[in-house]
Amino acid sequence: MTLARMADLNKRLMVSTVAILIIATLLVFSKNLLVITLLVVSVASLVAIGIWEYARFARAKGLRPALLAMMVVAVCEVFAFFSAHKLIIFPQSPAIILAAGAVIFFMMHFKDTSDALVHVAVEFFGVCYVAVPLSFLLAILYPIATDGTVLDGRWWLVYLIVVTKVTDAGAYFVGRLWGKHPLAPILSPNKTIEGAIAGFLCAVLCSLFMSFLGSQVAPDLLQLPFWDALWLGSLIGILGQIGDLAESLLKRDAVVKDSNALPGLGGVLDMVDSLLLTAPIVYFYLKITL
Repeated sequence: MTLARMADLNKRLMVSTVAILIIATLLVFSKNLLVITLLVVSVASLVAIGIWEYARFARAKGLRPALLAMMVVAVCEVFAFFSAHKLIIFPQSPAIILAAGAVIFFMMHFKDTSDALVHVAVEFFGVCYVAVPLSFLLAILYPIATDGTVLDGRWWLVYLIVVTKVTDAGAYFVGRLWGKHPLAPILSPNKTIEGAIAGFLCAVLCSLFMSFLGSQVAPDLLQLPFWDALWLGSLIGILGQIGDLAESLLKRDAVVKDSNALPGLGGVLDMVDSLLLTAPIVYFYLKITL
């Protein structure tokens, strides 16, 4: 391990430690009204920043997306998911917000039709790419059972974040230490096949460990059978890395190194890129099994 290749490791560890402590504290007190409000506002803020970063990619390509409209629709989508799950008010509201957003994006270009097709597509995709998956975090934290009651999803949210981030960490460290064969040299020159395999194996093993831990510590809150843990961990191990490469694709196309300039993070999209594809998997798993 050379200093040059691991120069950003200390920053990553410091920022990750602080983030873990903050998330853990919020989850412990996630039933408190003040903390619930803070959680929703935090997710909405992350979504708004993520939309801004996404719009930055589009602007680098010479486009002019309706940023304010995108941010308003995206934030409304977060509150719609929260009201549909935690408050159990109007469960159809997330879909309605998306449909209304599509109408708004069309209307924003009625006076200027230049590149309208591209702009509407970019705007709508941006909301679907950033806002919907991050809104799933709240839906996972407050899942609804088949009888309509709101359950405690803290263990499931921990499962999602831990397995996804273990995938990232396994791929990062093994790739940096022993990686020799490039995985996607055009998108991300530092990613290797060895790292990808390690990330996948770490995801599966972590998923199995979380399944065992849940059965021993919180059997009523994390019911994840062995075979479900195996295939769910496999999907997270694959889709988490695809999510990372997907954001790299957008950055390379826009010729942008990082989505932002936050110390130790790069940007919000750099931090949550893998979660954008793994959160839907856990969300729909809960929708089917609860």
